[in-house]
Amino acid sequence: MKHSESIALLAGALAKAQLQIEPASKNATNPHFRSHYADLASIWDACRGPLNTNGLSIVQFPCDGDVGRIGLCTMIVHSSGEWMSETITVKALKEDPQFLGGVLTYLRRYSLAAVVGVTATEDDDGNAASTPANVRVAAPAPRPYIPPPVSPPAVNAPPMAHKPSVPAVSTPPAAHKPVAQPVQTATSTTSAVQAIVEFYKVDEGTGKNGRAYTKHRIGWTGVDGKMTYGTTFSASDGDCACESMNLNCPCEITFVTGQYGLDIKSVKMSTMPMSATDYAGGDDEIPF
Repeated sequence: MKHSESIALLAGALAKAQLQIEPASKNATNPHFRSHYADLASIWDACRGPLNTNGLSIVQFPCDGDVGRIGLCTMIVHSSGEWMSETITVKALKEDPQFLGGVLTYLRRYSLAAVVGVTATEDDDGNAASTPANVRVAAPAPRPYIPPPVSPPAVNAPPMAHKPSVPAVSTPPAAHKPVAQPVQTATSTTSAVQAIVEFYKVDEGTGKNGRAYTKHRIGWTGVDGKMTYGTTFSASDGDCACESMNLNCPCEITFVTGQYGLDIKSVKMSTMPMSATDYAGGDDEIPF
């Protein structure tokens, strides 16, 4: 982050403004991803008044990024002349002006919310009727414990008459046969799914051979509405999954069922047709 030599007055003004900022309403629906979000106008409505009251303003402008990336610089300025700024870049999946406009709108919305501390809340109006199709399925309530039926006590049979000529022979008890336990086995069937990564975590450790490893754990919503998790040791696949989550953009995940869960074989950004507004997260106005 870049900033002026002093940000004392800016920091005090921003602290006061954040006490006055209300959550932005998730007033827009993205049919492509079946999700709700707060659009750029809603975030501005939530923070414009408190910022202005405390002598603060926001400046956002496109900037040059690395080759193949789109950049946006966001600056917060105080009436005293103090300032702070930060730049964010994302990978350009297409090369056309409309797509560029959608990505810049997406970056403007998230950067503005992050800089001033705006959070989003669901709009209560019609919320129940607009629940996303991929909402989490609640776990079923645990079943009450029902004890097994108790067998009636065995009735002793009357003693048999003793025959001196044939001594009674006791029958040895039957040998106990252990019940076979199911064993989880791996399959070689490869499956693929197109989904947006919703969970991403990196675990680092040391294997039995003493070598350090980095494991990427990835989660997405399956067709049944529940979270599905898989792991990969590929850094490039992990980066792609992280980008899918950050951009809310679908990717293609290929995996097989291993002994301890799903082993992810590859993660690639989806090539499914998608408009610039879909990529940006909704119907924000394109700034061109």
